[in-house]
Amino acid sequence: MFQRESLIKHYVFLCIDIFALAVSFVLANYLRFKEIRLLEYENLYINVFIISIIACVAGNIILKLDRHIFDRGAYQEFLAVCKSAFCIGVSVMVYFFLSQQGINYSRLQWAYYFSIYFLTAYTGHQLAKLIIARYYKNSRSCKKIMLITSTDKVKDILEKFQRTNNWYFEITCITIVDQDLSGTKIEKIPVIASRDTMLEKAKNIALDGVFINVSYESHLVFDVRQTLHDFQEMGVIVHVNIDALELDVTDKVIENLGFFKVVSYASKLREPGQLVLKRCMDIAGGMVGILFTLFIGVFVAIAIKIDSPGPVIFYQNRVGKNGRHFKMYKFRSMYIDAEERKKDLLQQNEMKGAMFKITNDPRITRVGGFIRKYSIDELPQFFNVLKGDMSLVGTRPPTVEEVQKYKTEQKRRLSVTPGMTGLWQTSGRSEIYDFDEIVKLDLEYIDKWSIGLDIKLLVKTIVVCLRGEGAR
Repeated sequence: MFQRESLIKHYVFLCIDIFALAVSFVLANYLRFKEIRLLEYENLYINVFIISIIACVAGNIILKLDRHIFDRGAYQEFLAVCKSAFCIGVSVMVYFFLSQQGINYSRLQWAYYFSIYFLTAYTGHQLAKLIIARYYKNSRSCKKIMLITSTDKVKDILEKFQRTNNWYFEITCITIVDQDLSGTKIEKIPVIASRDTMLEKAKNIALDGVFINVSYESHLVFDVRQTLHDFQEMGVIVHVNIDALELDVTDKVIENLGFFKVVSYASKLREPGQLVLKRCMDIAGGMVGILFTLFIGVFVAIAIKIDSPGPVIFYQNRVGKNGRHFKMYKFRSMYIDAEERKKDLLQQNEMKGAMFKITNDPRITRVGGFIRKYSIDELPQFFNVLKGDMSLVGTRPPTVEEVQKYKTEQKRRLSVTPGMTGLWQTSGRSEIYDFDEIVKLDLEYIDKWSIGLDIKLLVKTIVVCLRGEGAR
């Protein structure tokens, strides 16, 4: 669950260290000679800088200096930066000894180099922790956690969370399993459910994970194993206190959740590097797609305006990853009173399940039929991709109304970022009239996801759009 936070710790602070090396490298040379003389011994300086970077990276890995960064106080941070500087100093001295180049490098410049590096890296680390913690805590990305516990443990657990720097998650609600305290608050956090109502409540709130930590006595009235599987079917990651029973599920990993060691269970855990690559693909594809959208949008806008009154861009509230709501953009393909007319057409619904769909929908305009056939109406979603609400490839983004009708296991569709295209869109979406079949395709995508699969689906989507096999 906290793979992206792990990447922040590994890469953000490493970038700060490399930046500190670059700054100290240039300033040390200037302070020593009152001008920049890096070209005088160009190869020497380049080698020293490269060795410094390698030593910095190796030191972080070997000494594990990237662990518990946000739990380190000022003194612990001082020691960590000292260790990093020591690794760099030893490596450069070894290089000077082996290459016999030390005589060409000023000792005073050497002193400036490490002094400036230490001050820059230490200050950068401390500022980064403050900025990241403040930004992340107030951002949409901050993980929303439901605490499932018992009355005898809840205050102790919340107190321990308050004593740690929980910058990447917050306890947003509580479930008490041994009493029904729904509607009350504990330490200003609302108790929203009992053990009998927690699943129903969890279906309709933004939720990234649950933390289960109940007393031994509560196990007599609370089935941890069943609760774990229920939330896993919903696609919600479950953190169980490390002292709990070992449970057999698909994927699990031991990690930190603030003060506590937990076993995190999920139907599918992703590799951080793969997620970063996927996001890079989204950003690149989103930027290219926006340029194409702006170009073709001029002609589409004119056609829409001539064809029927109303705005060019239509937006609708959709449900994204882990229940977050966002506005999804499209070129308008229906008349402006489409939502009102839908009520009169519900009896003609040809879709089995939570979705609504009819052949030859009378709400679709003439231009709308054309742009839907070639999926041109979906081009504005590239803006959603660039914002991070959607991905190029993912599950179908459902409406709020659909999600309210979900079965427990169907919410697992929301465990990944929805996409502009996916298995459903490229598997004859015009021919599918069973909502359970669409869910099956989305879950198949989640279970089989890889970068290779995304690329394959993107290529297939282009072919489908060119053939005019879009929604009708």
